[in-house]
Amino acid sequence: MREFNQNDGDNPITLDELRKLHPQLTEKAIVDYVNGLEVLDDHLRFRDQTNDKFLTRIWDNITGRTAQRQQIIDRSITTNIKIVSIWLEDIQLYQAKSDIATAHLARKLKETRQGVMLLQEQHKKQAENVQKIKQRLEQFEIQVDKRWTKLESEVQYLSAKAHLDQVSTKWQARQLKKYPPLAGLYLMIDELYWGNFGIYCRKEFGTSEVHQLMEQLGDKALILMKTDLKGDVSQLMFPEEWLSPIQNLPEESREALSYLSNWADSQNAPVTWAIKNAALLESGFPDDFPRVFSGEYAINHLMYENKKRIQRNNDY
Repeated sequence: MREFNQNDGDNPITLDELRKLHPQLTEKAIVDYVNGLEVLDDHLRFRDQTNDKFLTRIWDNITGRTAQRQQIIDRSITTNIKIVSIWLEDIQLYQAKSDIATAHLARKLKETRQGVMLLQEQHKKQAENVQKIKQRLEQFEIQVDKRWTKLESEVQYLSAKAHLDQVSTKWQARQLKKYPPLAGLYLMIDELYWGNFGIYCRKEFGTSEVHQLMEQLGDKALILMKTDLKGDVSQLMFPEEWLSPIQNLPEESREALSYLSNWADSQNAPVTWAIKNAALLESGFPDDFPRVFSGEYAINHLMYENKKRIQRNNDY
């Protein structure tokens, strides 16, 4: 049995270890204590009964039963007191350990609470920093949007100007030479309307940049019209002189011209409307149509009608 006993005299097993190993010891100690009290009570009751009889008391004294019974009572009292003492010491030990653990736990809880409060404070500061960063990012986003919008507008302006240069070069290269001056002028303006030039003018209508592009268009158209009219853009001509060459165009060219100008009406775009009618081989002019006009007038009025067209479509 020695080999199974891991504890010898130098390393006694404590009551705490025994109770952990055998938790029923505490319950049994209480039961034994109660039983001991019952045995003690029996002895005391029997002694009281025998003490009432004189002969029995003398006989017990002679035989030694009285001393023996008193010894049993004293031993039982001593044993029970010892059991209670050990049990109370054990409870006191656990109470002490419990108090120490409670104090330690309270200290840890206090430290944890302080740590949580510090963490909350740091979180609050962090949230404030995040809010400041968010505000800066929003301001930066606004600045970037403004710069991007400005840059985008500049790019679109340059694209519109490049489109204007391309179309005017096309006109100057005589690719539209097969068309008479009035028809060619309208076709150049109409091509600009459908390209980057017109897109920018519709988007930025009313700005100084659009006004500048329109002036450049007028200058280029005037230079090219001077070439077609041999330099005299102020010479007055009858409407028939301007429109009859359109009626002499091939059928395919007239159909294309009439299709591209079919948006015009006699009230808002009389010159374009007259070009369309000429392409359709129809005669007649609005009541307020000029009886004579020059190349300069044709440029200015076609550009005016185109501005109204841009503005009207921009409002939709």
